[in-house]
Amino acid sequence: MKKVYAVAAAVLMMLTVPVTANARDGIFNFGVKAGLNFTNMSGFKDIAQEGFLETYTGFNAGVVLNFNLPLGFELNPEILYVQSGQRFTYNSFYEGDILMGRVSSVYRSGSVRVPVNIQWGIGLFNDFIKPYLMVSPYVGAVVFGDGSILDVDLDSESVNSYLNRFQYGIGVGAGIYIWNFQISFKWNWDLNPTFKGDSGIISDILETKDKKFNGGELSLAFFF
Repeated sequence: MKKVYAVAAAVLMMLTVPVTANARDGIFNFGVKAGLNFTNMSGFKDIAQEGFLETYTGFNAGVVLNFNLPLGFELNPEILYVQSGQRFTYNSFYEGDILMGRVSSVYRSGSVRVPVNIQWGIGLFNDFIKPYLMVSPYVGAVVFGDGSILDVDLDSESVNSYLNRFQYGIGVGAGIYIWNFQISFKWNWDLNPTFKGDSGIISDILETKDKKFNGGELSLAFFF
């Protein structure tokens, strides 16, 4: 029993003494970040077809800065490359009441995004573990778009002329620091449409003026 108490006391001392190997000690820290995005495009209706809208899985990667502030607050600006997209699966044609085929299409885009994560959390064991909540306004620049939406093919040249190059939105989420690692999940909403209002035939067929990306972002960061 004495050995058990001794081990428990040693563990408690390790958790309560300063953790000098924690890279997040200090005012400013630098890290790298990568993860997955799970996005849809708002503004489309299911039009009574089961499975019409399907989530697109892309990735994000980049760098993150960490500024420690008083009272448990932190500021985490990031520079990320982000993939967004939408999968469409729809009935192609019927013969009588019999469905003869279904068609799938994918539209995707890539952007450079700059979120500024405003975080608040409670550090445990000298900040070795720290759960937190965050709000993340962001701006970005769309680099490219390609693919198709329903049966409207969007070649690279035409879709890039229709894209809103400037992007902005907001995200909310939560995360946890464990040593020098940061695990986080947030939900992002674009606040401006993906396409311009004067998108020619694309706008006429799909009414693209209200189509916006939204979805989840799961990521892992490491601070040096």
